[in-house]
Amino acid sequence: MRGNRIRGVVAAALVAATTMIGVAATTSSAATLSPSVSGCDVLVTAPVGHDCLLPWPNDAYTVAAKTATGLRLDLTSAETPANTSGVHIDPVYQDQGDGFSPGSEIITDVPDLSIANSGIAGSTDIAASLAPDAPIVLVDMRTGTRVPYFAELDAQNPDPATQLLLVHPAVALTESDRYAVVLRNLVDTSGAAIPPAPSTLAALAGTLVPASRGAYLKNLIDNELHGVLGGTVPYMAWDFTVASEMSIAGPALAMRAQAFAKLGTSGAPPFTVTSDTTLGNTRTVSGTFQVPLFLTAATPTSQMDVGKNGLPKINGKKTWTANFDCVMRPTVQSGGPALPVVYGHGLLGDASEVEGGNFSDKLNFDIMGCGTDYVGMSQNDLLNVARALGDMSYFHTLADHTLQGIINTLYLGRLLNSPHGFVTSTAFRDASGTPLFAVGKTAYLGYSQGGINGGAVSALSNEWSRVVLGQPGMDYGGLLLDRSVDWSEFEAVYGKAYPNVDDQQIGLQLAQLLWDRGENDGYAQHLTSHPYPGTKAKQVLIIENYGDHQVTNLAAEMLGRTIGAAEYAPALSRPGLSYSTAFGLPALDQSKPQKAALELWDYGTPTPPADNLAPSTSAYGDDPHDFGRALPLLDGQINAFLRTGIVPDVCGSAACQSAPGIN
Repeated sequence: MRGNRIRGVVAAALVAATTMIGVAATTSSAATLSPSVSGCDVLVTAPVGHDCLLPWPNDAYTVAAKTATGLRLDLTSAETPANTSGVHIDPVYQDQGDGFSPGSEIITDVPDLSIANSGIAGSTDIAASLAPDAPIVLVDMRTGTRVPYFAELDAQNPDPATQLLLVHPAVALTESDRYAVVLRNLVDTSGAAIPPAPSTLAALAGTLVPASRGAYLKNLIDNELHGVLGGTVPYMAWDFTVASEMSIAGPALAMRAQAFAKLGTSGAPPFTVTSDTTLGNTRTVSGTFQVPLFLTAATPTSQMDVGKNGLPKINGKKTWTANFDCVMRPTVQSGGPALPVVYGHGLLGDASEVEGGNFSDKLNFDIMGCGTDYVGMSQNDLLNVARALGDMSYFHTLADHTLQGIINTLYLGRLLNSPHGFVTSTAFRDASGTPLFAVGKTAYLGYSQGGINGGAVSALSNEWSRVVLGQPGMDYGGLLLDRSVDWSEFEAVYGKAYPNVDDQQIGLQLAQLLWDRGENDGYAQHLTSHPYPGTKAKQVLIIENYGDHQVTNLAAEMLGRTIGAAEYAPALSRPGLSYSTAFGLPALDQSKPQKAALELWDYGTPTPPADNLAPSTSAYGDDPHDFGRALPLLDGQINAFLRTGIVPDVCGSAACQSAPGIN
């Protein structure tokens, strides 16, 4: 999710921040709840040590409300995990939502379940999830459509006897739709059939308490799911509703409307150039620009300033002073002024990454790059990250800052597009006064975190139409973190605060409900189609590296399916490797512009673990995450796509392979 350049820096900063905020390093068990706690669903009578909020997600944790879905989340602190200080996660901000995450990790407890004996589809055989007799069924109750997924037992838990079942949708779930989960024909580790859960039998017999829950489940199983079950009794079934479009994106859209109303159709924010240097064949310009402040203060730990309607509002006349770094050739090249690109940096990095190897070779293709710190997910946010990992009640402040970061990034795009923006400064002109970049032609390029958040900011942008997402993904809490070697540094803090592994999974799902507002998971459905009102759909190129140690291929391909991407073929040809996660990605037509394309590059990396573990040992080879970012063939392809929307074949109709290459 970030370049190797800042590894160690993050670890040291987290340790320092943890010390400053007093996150306890303790060996005591997390405070846990039994299903007798008021509000916990009666479906799972898990032993003490398992979290209350199972199964998850679950409409049992909602109430009727006047919202787009007719529901509102109704979680209470008594139901949520507690840290080692006994403080439960406060769900007040999650409860503002009208449903669950589009990328929800579906979680429940099935004692002694065997994935293999049950024939449950894993990450290497997603197609099997749609088989007529699949043991797990995920169905959209509005359309009746089966949803592909893969499932696993939580390998983060070293005790096989207590591992939770995790089910991951292979494509983002449709906003506002209601989904049912069915578990049936399950087999345990001894090879014996697992009988229906006691709660299922009680519901069908009319004896489940409370009776209203029993009647609801009986109707779901006997009537609504009759076409799936055919009268057979499942192990368990339940339903949940995905949050609506405006529940997820409404805050960002409200902020965009207010911020750009201040600029008008072509205005630009005030900016100041603080540095203009030329070294060799590269000109670097740095400075600051002013963005309306939507937070209670321009500090890393502040929260959103909201109006009476509950939506973000501008905090009076206060502004956020955003930084920028731009790199370009010092003279206009033969092809004319450079193509301006907003650059998205890596995990908890900063704008200066545009000055490094991720971008320097792209200058050869007459591309200019400009970046700003992605507020909320930048190096300056490390203290707040540590605070939130120690007490997840504070996670909303990270989400709030990420929204401010989105507006900052959109304003950077306007500075490149507006005739009143950067082009008015001599720092962006050559000696004769000719602009060094093509005003109004801005595109977006982001790697790693810049790819994970890049789809979100692009779905909201009217400043660019073409987007390249390098090593991207979606769904931090459900797919990305457990499978990333980067997570170990953060888990060292999170795991001390929440040592119970089940609490950790639920805590990340509670965080994802807010994280959706700032990453691809919450916006992918509106990126290349179904754009938000007043927004144009984008063209997107996804570049992924096989066996990525930091951003799992599963998350990149989930993003590809969600945005309707076609994949370059053949995707992989190295002997001994299989590539089945490309399920649902049709072959790419490289003769015409595409709304979305995905290209896999192979640098010789071994296949990563099939379960939710990071490829953290030497058996998985060198991390290819940063490879290819200075590869001339790939840079040329990026250049062509950003200018034409066509993804040219640079691999000679063969699988895209290269020796390892770094920044």
